[in-house]
Amino acid sequence: MTRPSLLPNNATPFEDALSLAGDMIPRTRNEIDSMRGIKLVNTPPSLLPFLIYEYGLQELTPYVPNLYALIREGIAWQRVRGTPAAMALGLSWINYEAAIEEAPVRRRRWHLFQLHLDRVRDEETPDLERIEGIAGLSPCLRSVFYRGFHGYDVRAHEYGYSTWSRSIYSADSGARLRPGGTKWSFGRSYDFDLALSQADLVTLGVWVEPGEEGDALGWADITWADAGSSWTSSAAQARRRAMCAGMLDRPVWLELKDGDGLVIGYRRARAACGVVANFSGPYSVNGLHYAPIELAEIVYLEFLTGFGDGADRVATSARLVFDAEPIDPAKPGLPWASAAELAGGSPGVAQQAIEIKLGKTVRERFRFILRF
Repeated sequence: MTRPSLLPNNATPFEDALSLAGDMIPRTRNEIDSMRGIKLVNTPPSLLPFLIYEYGLQELTPYVPNLYALIREGIAWQRVRGTPAAMALGLSWINYEAAIEEAPVRRRRWHLFQLHLDRVRDEETPDLERIEGIAGLSPCLRSVFYRGFHGYDVRAHEYGYSTWSRSIYSADSGARLRPGGTKWSFGRSYDFDLALSQADLVTLGVWVEPGEEGDALGWADITWADAGSSWTSSAAQARRRAMCAGMLDRPVWLELKDGDGLVIGYRRARAACGVVANFSGPYSVNGLHYAPIELAEIVYLEFLTGFGDGADRVATSARLVFDAEPIDPAKPGLPWASAAELAGGSPGVAQQAIEIKLGKTVRERFRFILRF
């Protein structure tokens, strides 16, 4: 096919010949046609680094290692960067979701925000570094990401909105992986509803031999006036209450061991009391609520590890140790102790198999209901 000439009608034969001789299109037509769409269709791997540079996506390469996916997702992210949509898209690359919580405008540092993540982080490294990186790149320039949390969220006490003095006590819960870095606050709960064996109760020194039950209550013995009576004999009730009382007012620790049977550490109970099932009770185990009561037949124990307790070790068993005391008299309230820091104590009871990797940013909560 003859290409139309762009020369005027009065062009000389020499000028026509010169124009045809310098026309490179007939010799490069195939190459030109093959280059159309090469950036987005059938892109050769050798071209990807140059496209990443052209689109300004170099800062996203730590979070989307697949360069083909990065070009596709990164361009969409660039278009919404500075909005919550960019945060959601960025976190989806590493399989997380989060709700953004901005600081109140009345605060001096109103530009800070935190993320309520959809779950506890899978791993501290590299997950938290990736979340921090995406949360630093996605929002508008004036916003600063300072904290992520899930499962354990204790806020600083704010006692006033005025500018007089300082209106905030303490700080939000959490731990940092490096000085000046983002604060992370995670928590997980493990519930155990156990019936203690006779061997465990004998070990603790609270076993009471069953006595005479007496006459069991029957339907004929119940009147409307006694409708609130407990459906149990007084002897059995008194026995359970006696064993329950014998377990209270004693130091109790949770012993954590690793797969080799080595003690990781001991955590002191933060709550130990007799309870009764109560719909509005402050304690919860397996979705059931309990409230403290004076004459109890059930014992509730709760342990909460601190940030960093036994970090990076895997706990495979947990059991209860009663009556142990810190060796150092200057530390009577020691919350977390190594095996060398405690003395005395009964043999462990109510042992449970677990599989928990302890971390610097997670507090593990263990809740026990002990029945007799």
